[in-house]
Amino acid sequence: MRKLVLLTSFILLVGCAYLQEVYGEDQAYGGRADPYEKIQFAGEVATAAERAECEDAGGEVRRDGMLGWQQCIQTYADAGKTCSDNDDCLGQCRLNISETMPQPGETVTGTCQVTDSPFGCYATIEDGKATPTICVD
Repeated sequence: MRKLVLLTSFILLVGCAYLQEVYGEDQAYGGRADPYEKIQFAGEVATAAERAECEDAGGEVRRDGMLGWQQCIQTYADAGKTCSDNDDCLGQCRLNISETMPQPGETVTGTCQVTDSPFGCYATIEDGKATPTICVD
């Protein structure tokens, strides 16, 4: 029981430290608007309230992924911005697989993920290097 309490305390402390880093002293996310927040639906089909919450946040309700469940798909404010690491983006820094894949260790740039949909095939860019391509569905 004591280990569980210590582990929970540690997780809370790490979470608070992360938020301190994200918001900084001025309580504004990176000097920009409030951070993006993923809107999740409880089931396969969005309720009227969930649909309204999604649309109020600028999202679009559509079926996504192999299961075809309704998702709230939101466009990131920095969509398409040139990047060299995931830290440069609200979403991920991605290399489109339609582009020529770089040689291992080659320095590359990518573009910030357009929407928060996790589905598709892509490589992410970390420290200016492409990770292996993955396909998520």
